[in-house]
Amino acid sequence: MPETITEDKTNKTADSDKLTALFNEEIYVRADASSVPASKFKIYDDIIEAYKAEDKLAVAKQKIEDHFKEHPESISAKYMLMILSFMEDPMGDANLVKNILDSFKAHGKWTIIEYITDSILKFGDHRLALRVKAEALDKLKKNKELKVVLEKLAKQDKKNPEIAKKYALTIMEEDKPKAISYLKQAAEIFAKNKDYAQMEEIWPILVTNNYEDVSFFDKIERILLSQREKTRLVGLLYPIVEPFKQMEEWDKVIYFLKKILEHEPASQKARNELIRSYKQKYANHSLLEDFLKMSELGNNRKPVKVCITNFERNIVFDTDNYVMHRNWGVGKITSISQTGDSIFVDFAEKKEHKLSIQMAITSLKPLKKDHIWVQNYENKAGVISLFQDNLAEFLTQLLKSYDNKMLVADMKNELIGTFLKAEDWSKWWAKVKSVLKKEANIGMNPKKKDEVVYHEKAITHSETLTQKFQATSDTNKKLEIAMEAVRDADEANEAGEFFISHYVDEENARDSVRRLSAYLYLEEAAKAWPTEEFSHKIREPELQSLIQGLSKEDALKISKSLENTDIKKGFKDLIRTYHPESINILIGLLFEVPVKVNRSVFQNLVSDEKYAELNLFIETVSNKSKEHPEVFLWVAKSILSHTWKFDWMNVSEESLVIRVFRILKPLTKIEDKGTKLKNQAMDILFGKDNTLLKDILQNADDEYVRKLYALFREVTYVTDLEKDQLFSLINEVKPNVVWDEYEGQDEVDDDPLSNLPTDVVLVTRQAFNAKKGEFEHLVNVEMLENSRDIGEAQEKGDLRENAEYKAAMEKQVQLQAAIKKLESELKSARILDISEVKSEKVGIGNTVKLKNKKSGEVVTYSILGAWDADTEKNIISYQSPLAKSLFGKHVGSEATLVFGSTETTYEVLEISRYSLSGQEA
Repeated sequence: MPETITEDKTNKTADSDKLTALFNEEIYVRADASSVPASKFKIYDDIIEAYKAEDKLAVAKQKIEDHFKEHPESISAKYMLMILSFMEDPMGDANLVKNILDSFKAHGKWTIIEYITDSILKFGDHRLALRVKAEALDKLKKNKELKVVLEKLAKQDKKNPEIAKKYALTIMEEDKPKAISYLKQAAEIFAKNKDYAQMEEIWPILVTNNYEDVSFFDKIERILLSQREKTRLVGLLYPIVEPFKQMEEWDKVIYFLKKILEHEPASQKARNELIRSYKQKYANHSLLEDFLKMSELGNNRKPVKVCITNFERNIVFDTDNYVMHRNWGVGKITSISQTGDSIFVDFAEKKEHKLSIQMAITSLKPLKKDHIWVQNYENKAGVISLFQDNLAEFLTQLLKSYDNKMLVADMKNELIGTFLKAEDWSKWWAKVKSVLKKEANIGMNPKKKDEVVYHEKAITHSETLTQKFQATSDTNKKLEIAMEAVRDADEANEAGEFFISHYVDEENARDSVRRLSAYLYLEEAAKAWPTEEFSHKIREPELQSLIQGLSKEDALKISKSLENTDIKKGFKDLIRTYHPESINILIGLLFEVPVKVNRSVFQNLVSDEKYAELNLFIETVSNKSKEHPEVFLWVAKSILSHTWKFDWMNVSEESLVIRVFRILKPLTKIEDKGTKLKNQAMDILFGKDNTLLKDILQNADDEYVRKLYALFREVTYVTDLEKDQLFSLINEVKPNVVWDEYEGQDEVDDDPLSNLPTDVVLVTRQAFNAKKGEFEHLVNVEMLENSRDIGEAQEKGDLRENAEYKAAMEKQVQLQAAIKKLESELKSARILDISEVKSEKVGIGNTVKLKNKKSGEVVTYSILGAWDADTEKNIISYQSPLAKSLFGKHVGSEATLVFGSTETTYEVLEISRYSLSGQEA
């Protein structure tokens, strides 16, 4: 006899002694889940209520927690802490709930479980509590109470097929439609989860009570076919045929038998059933037996699909049916000869035309009575009106006429000449594409991109996405389709369930990119469908380890492989959160093309105040604009449009404008197809009514202006009109510009870096020899000494405890890395021939005397390579901001150096060749 819980009549005073006595008793009798009496739980509740009445719950909680720390197996402490957790938070402590319920389930204490779950449910419909209570009520045979709980669960937990099934079976007698609805829901989820035993258990009930719901069985068919379960599917389809046979609905019988034969062509049983069904459907057809014989449907050595096609094509040759002749058009069969060997057809130009059956079969194409050409034959004005006024319905009729699918090319051939002129096709097809987006029954075939299909049952957005997802094997395309469901969350809830299930499994993939993509998708899905329950297979420690284990190259490669912007951003955020070299990787991501996540990365680095790194990025991408044209144009547009306007930014707008002009000509080769980058560059310079250029020209000197025009004049894809417009703009803004100095000068090559390959470093002979000497010293001296050290250490015995050996091996690794680095640098070096350096304008190899316009201070700098730079000798690298601001300047010109929010203007006093003294020959 089950235990019962009755109210405790003892004093409910909440004091410390009572809790202590309760705990001591529990310890003394060694009470656990197998032995604790059911009546104790009422006592636990009364104690909590007493503390609550005296506003001392915090005191009670502390005492219970202290006891629980010493006795983690205490049933009373677990229970009371669980109840207190629900008082603080309606969700309660999930771990305590699961722990205590599992403890009593293990011992079959269903009465206690019923009490505990009732206590939990006082705080709200807790899903786990409902599930376990349902199990308890089932064990206790409390069917009336069970029905109420199952209904709550079925409404709340729609993804649990066992609950839906159990609830449906309990209400089958009192509410059959509702029960069938829940059974269909359960069957679909069982099918998706490949729980075929459960699905097959309820299948007979569905067939008996729901056989007319053909669309439901079609959906199950699609699910099983996606799982390659053809044999199982055939076994499920056979029972559906029987109720239709009894109702003598031969079209439906034939429909399902044809499906069976499609999936199991060798089935002689299905062939025979199909022949019998055809005989029933066409019992009054005078040529039935002839056409069956001609089709060879009874010959199991003939392909069944061909036999069916032949029979169904021929059987329509009957009185009042329609046919198409390639020359005579549509005709109507008016009669069949008494001997059955000929038919008479009314064509538009040939009335009562006689053809033998054999001739008719070979030369005529049977048409259904609702075929679009039959409608045109009977009511031409009506069809033309349909074409003009109701495109969706016209497409429906057209597609139905061709077995619900049609290639775009075939559609074009069919319509041009009768409904359309050839030159109007593109415009009409644009209208069709608009219709396809709105009509749930019509769409493009996800497996065949140039085929339009009609669906008898409206295809939901979820089904369309799921079909497209299953039709492609490309992981990026799959991810994009799944993300479309995220964007359309309200309309794609079912697809969301499917995609979540798929990507939970994907988290177990071996490939790290697939695993990370799955994790990131699930993070997006959790935001889109917050009520969906799933657990990541990748836990945070593993995720952290996975990200931290990526090299910079691996991280950049993964980001590049992710095509979806939201997933790419998610990956970037993981790098930012977990990777120890996140800043270095984020800077690398700024160079990624196409420019998608770059904007988000830039904002992150600004937020992190990585100003030095960002200035270096801007400088690098500006210097290597031909290597990174898309990124450079994005940076240039952001700065020149003042989208980025920061005090810390170390860049001159005048210099940047020159660089945009400089890249115009190289874009001819860089972008050999298309004009996207060319258009971007032109828009940066000439957009918004030339506002940018007007401002730049207003403050520029004549040399700068001539340089701009010289660069623009060299661009081959720019029209003469555009060149004239720039010339006019210059004269409008700078009417006094002197052009005679421009004639015959090579202004285009003012920037010595423009023609320097990005992988080349210019150095003097002296710097090269110094670097080479360093390289030879490492190879010929330090590596030999290291080899001797390793040999001596090896002679001392056990290498595992040999500190000298370990130190020598570590030194070897460091030396090898240094040698490799120096070797690479020497290969990239190009010797600067000082003897060829000119002094007309500032370039690499010049010594320049400058005057600070503000302070009057005169300084001298020599511009050489990075290996030569020496601040004590005032030798600066040609890659330095000051050097770049000086390039192309003449004596008397001014150069402005922008550093942060500070601008310094210098006047060029002298230009000379750098002195060769001290250099080796």
